[in-house]
Amino acid sequence: MTTITIANKLVELLRQKKFLEAQQQLFATDAINQEPDKFKEKSVVGLEAMIQKEKRFLLYIKKWNHFEVSDPLVSKDHFSIRMITDVIMVNNDNIVIDEIIVYEVSDRKIIKEQFFYK
Repeated sequence: MTTITIANKLVELLRQKKFLEAQQQLFATDAINQEPDKFKEKSVVGLEAMIQKEKRFLLYIKKWNHFEVSDPLVSKDHFSIRMITDVIMVNNDNIVIDEIIVYEVSDRKIIKEQFFYK
């Protein structure tokens, strides 16, 4: 798969909230998930760790208020998307994340995702 094919497939799955399927289908087994350094959610390495992290996050969502994924902006080996997530957590906190995510592709798989948000 080319970078643009991977990018479009990821956006399609994300828009359907098929987060785990996206990871399983499109990410390398040794992929890196990198969060901003100052945030409590830690960066992880490896597809299995990424899937477990995603499952933990999804488990705590009580209600989706709004979810939006932009079309990808693609270069040779990278692409980026903007994602807006507005959810009510099980503890009734309202969390809104407006982020840019940059992905790196190698050997037809995503090898790194890096999140930029405040």
